[in-house]
Amino acid sequence: MTAIHSPSWMLLFWCGLIAALASEWLAAFARSLRPAVAPARAGAPRLMSAPRGSVPFALISGTFLFAPVYGLLFESLARADLGTGALIGAAHGAIAAAFVLVGHLRKRASAATPTLRPVIGYRLRRLVTRTVYGALLGFLYVVPGP
Repeated sequence: MTAIHSPSWMLLFWCGLIAALASEWLAAFARSLRPAVAPARAGAPRLMSAPRGSVPFALISGTFLFAPVYGLLFESLARADLGTGALIGAAHGAIAAAFVLVGHLRKRASAATPTLRPVIGYRLRRLVTRTVYGALLGFLYVVPGP
């Protein structure tokens, strides 16, 4: 596996920050399009809900946690472009969606939750924002030559 060269770490973190900012802005915009849900009926996971500090968490994780993982994948593939980043981001979003759906199904089995609709809508938004994050990161990041 190819190691990330020293000069690319700073570039990787800056690209991660820009991609995280853009994808969180897209998530906030998507949240603003749907009607407000009463807190008692809200079925979306609390970790990434808008008013509870999700943006700082998303920016920190998008910059320092996910960007190095994406960077290692780009380096191992020896390419970083829009399509590759979008594919990695879509896979990331699909894996995260599966974990949230499994967790919600377990919660639903123990309590009477009327529908999966809020969780599915939430995960679709996150899938789109993860795809945008990966595409932007792949577009901005440059894999150094040998």
